[in-house]
Amino acid sequence: MSKKINNAQYFLFRPHISAVFLLGFVILLASVFSTFYPIQAVVLSISAVILLFLILKPELPYYLLIILLHISYVSLGIYGKYAYLANEIFAFIALLLWCLSRITNLAKPYQGTSCDVPIILLIGLSLLSLLLSNEYNQLLKLFLSLGIFFLTISIVNNHRALTVIIWLIIAMGAVNSIFCFLSLYSYPDYTGTKLFNDTYSLYIIFNDPAGVGKRGHSFAHPLTTAFWLNFALIFSFGKYISIKGNKKLLLGILIFFMISAHLTTLSKGPLLALIGATLFLFYFIVPIRKRFFTSVAILIFTIATAFVLVNATQLKKNLFFHVHQMSTSGDNTSTRTRLGWWTTSITKSLENYGLGVGIGKLPEYLRPHVPHPHNVYVSVFGELGFIGIGLLVLTFSLAFKSYITALKQCRCEYYRRILLSYISGFLMLIFYIFTDYDYTTNLIWWYLGFGFAIASLAKEAPSGYLDENLPFFKDRKSICAIRIKE
Repeated sequence: MSKKINNAQYFLFRPHISAVFLLGFVILLASVFSTFYPIQAVVLSISAVILLFLILKPELPYYLLIILLHISYVSLGIYGKYAYLANEIFAFIALLLWCLSRITNLAKPYQGTSCDVPIILLIGLSLLSLLLSNEYNQLLKLFLSLGIFFLTISIVNNHRALTVIIWLIIAMGAVNSIFCFLSLYSYPDYTGTKLFNDTYSLYIIFNDPAGVGKRGHSFAHPLTTAFWLNFALIFSFGKYISIKGNKKLLLGILIFFMISAHLTTLSKGPLLALIGATLFLFYFIVPIRKRFFTSVAILIFTIATAFVLVNATQLKKNLFFHVHQMSTSGDNTSTRTRLGWWTTSITKSLENYGLGVGIGKLPEYLRPHVPHPHNVYVSVFGELGFIGIGLLVLTFSLAFKSYITALKQCRCEYYRRILLSYISGFLMLIFYIFTDYDYTTNLIWWYLGFGFAIASLAKEAPSGYLDENLPFFKDRKSICAIRIKE
């Protein structure tokens, strides 16, 4: 009897059988509705077919999510009080679609990471901190960000998905670059747009003079646009050392274009983080390290040339802006303002015996008012105290250890180069979040999960896989300075 039950379960939960049952149920439902509500039945049928297709291909919603993560100036307002970003709403939808795919055995299960325990403890601490605050929206943001982390590891489990996502990030870097120049030279012709009514509103903002001024950006703040360009550039460097021929030339031109667009954002933090990550990458690539100072000189010359070309008409003004923003002197610098937010955040947490003020409550004390103190470590300490910052640092440390371990164990040269470029981007992120974002930012958790996905694939990739056409690999010796563990 038990054998028959097991056979029945195996039959019912086979991917194609599950899909047939789902499709049959939808057709039956649509046929019943068509008798009384024909228009609604047509809408239901079309929606169901699209939904079924997304369930059958769980990676497709994730690809769309990657695109939407680049967009933070499109949001949905409810009663004029609550505003949810388009990427936050779709992250929830993507998670639901993945769950349906998993139930029907169309998606692979979550494999787990070395960070699972501290992340679970961080979730528990966040829930406990609601005793001090009532900010459920901030808790929801954290859950959605961790959901993206979970979704990334679950879906990016094969070489094809990884390749698509890397090229998608590079392509979005090109799109963001185009919008950077468009926003700069169309300023201030295009601003915000509000659709629908006062109850439910869709906000689309571009070239907001009050919010960003005359700085290059896409459908996000210049700092966020610049940091997504950082990711695109880092993965472009990884691809650049892994391809040959005309593709290499075209990618080199695209890299210069993205660097030029990056400089239009006038964002010092992302620029310094990018330079630091690039120098790290240069140092750990053997052919470049042999000519390290020459490579650094070329990098500086490239950035300087791009800056002059981009800001030719306002060179003096924009150069002064960069120098002025890097100084703490004067009352109009962002550095001085952020130091004030950090001091307030730390003080309020210590006043509560180092336990924090509760998730989402910190903005109440920040003057001028901002949604977070523009420092991930300060934000988690301010809201969740010493325990919260300890768990976050432990999460980052375990993640970095996992990436390095995977790099040492990887026998595939192609994956070693991609993983090394990712690690340089991870270090770029870890240091940049000293000056921006908070611990619920989805960009941070997405990148963390993406690293675990790459590390898992790198450890599984066999020796020689995709290594035939790699440049700098004639003698079959890895160009990554971090040695393979014997």
